[in-house]
Amino acid sequence: MTDKLQKRIYQAQCLGNVEPIEHMVPYPNLRSLVDGQNVKYGEKMVYADLGLTSDKVYRKAQQTANWLVSEGVKPKDRILMDQLPFPQCEILAFGIWTMGASLVMTGDGEIDAAKDSTSPNMTITAETDYVEQIKSFSEDHNPTFKPLLKHEAMVFWNQGNGIQLSHYNLLVNANGIQHAIDLFEDQTYHINILPNSMPWVILQAMLPLYTGAPLTSDNPDMKLGIDEGDFHIQFEWESLVETSPPSLYVCNENTAFISMNKMPIHLTAMDDDTHPKKITGHSVMMGYLDDRLNDKVYIENSLKID
Repeated sequence: MTDKLQKRIYQAQCLGNVEPIEHMVPYPNLRSLVDGQNVKYGEKMVYADLGLTSDKVYRKAQQTANWLVSEGVKPKDRILMDQLPFPQCEILAFGIWTMGASLVMTGDGEIDAAKDSTSPNMTITAETDYVEQIKSFSEDHNPTFKPLLKHEAMVFWNQGNGIQLSHYNLLVNANGIQHAIDLFEDQTYHINILPNSMPWVILQAMLPLYTGAPLTSDNPDMKLGIDEGDFHIQFEWESLVETSPPSLYVCNENTAFISMNKMPIHLTAMDDDTHPKKITGHSVMMGYLDDRLNDKVYIENSLKID
């Protein structure tokens, strides 16, 4: 990637005079999210239906990190994750981030195409028997590398394209959606979607830890779903409209979510509140893996999404 293209991407990630270096999240990386929640809420439930507290998630993430190191994975390596039973993908993701590596996830199930394009050091499928593999490993991991917010946290592979997302992208989008739906630590919520989308990363993997609100199916205060619940996830849309219940509109190039109804999430701006064509802000992706695409979409200090 040329310096000029990097500058254009950075300009699209600014929101007016607010640059992404003026960090608007309380964590220096995703590893610190699971660490910090364990310190604050060690005995609080994260995935309540399975009795998984913040402390248990933390310890399993540490075991995962140690296992990955034993398999030859190094910091900054990419690890490709197939769909695994709940909550294996959620814990695996934090284990990957704990050791400073990058998660690769597919939205279209094209594991071979994702592997060819992202060159992962390791691919984890159901045949890996991941849960059994980590049992013998220490629950204390001493990282040799601590990513910065600007470093790659994951690649989302979908429909022939790879989208690079930073630690900051994920954290700031989670922050934006938390405040859009008003979910906080004194509440509970429920969502159950497959680990094949960016909304899964934000809503199901990150949000229980980021907000302190346990995920549960037992009389939750809030429900989120594709065609059900208090908030509806809209993966495909032609325009942003006001709906009741409110819609959470998905834009992968903006990490996961672009708006709730016609209101952009925090630190995202759109050129139009009904038919947005260009966006700017801190959730704007690091870029596609293909710089030819980047050259076409990063224009006029913004990211073209249509």
